[in-house]
Amino acid sequence: MGAVERMKLGSFEISESSEGDFLIYQLSGAAADTLQAGDGRGTDALQLIANQVAMRQDEDSPRIVVDVEGAGDEREETLGRLADRAVKRARETGRSIALDPMNGRDRRTIHITIREIENVATMSIGEGRYRQVLVVPEGAPEYDEAVEESA
Repeated sequence: MGAVERMKLGSFEISESSEGDFLIYQLSGAAADTLQAGDGRGTDALQLIANQVAMRQDEDSPRIVVDVEGAGDEREETLGRLADRAVKRARETGRSIALDPMNGRDRRTIHITIREIENVATMSIGEGRYRQVLVVPEGAPEYDEAVEESA
């Protein structure tokens, strides 16, 4: 991650791991604190650039995820609770529930969390920064399409 060095945000340590089709870079240290500040756009931008570079080098390259200083763990817990509430509401009403727009990493977390739950599926709707996760209970008009998309 030469990009982090060039930003001169301070010292950092980086570790690499893989999970399925994803290559995960865990960043910690002073640079991570700076990137994590605010709404996470710095981390999102770094991840976007890393993925664009990887795709230019090899179209079959794994998707890159940048996880900054454990922020991912706390965020995953929050997103997990959001997913649980959305599933409960979708089941109670029998209608699809659209979550607020979110970045790709957060959408992925929601999709993975809900994929484990029976009789509920997810799909993404919208474009760009307005892209949302739609939580679809069995019996809703979009259910078959959501199941197909998540397969």
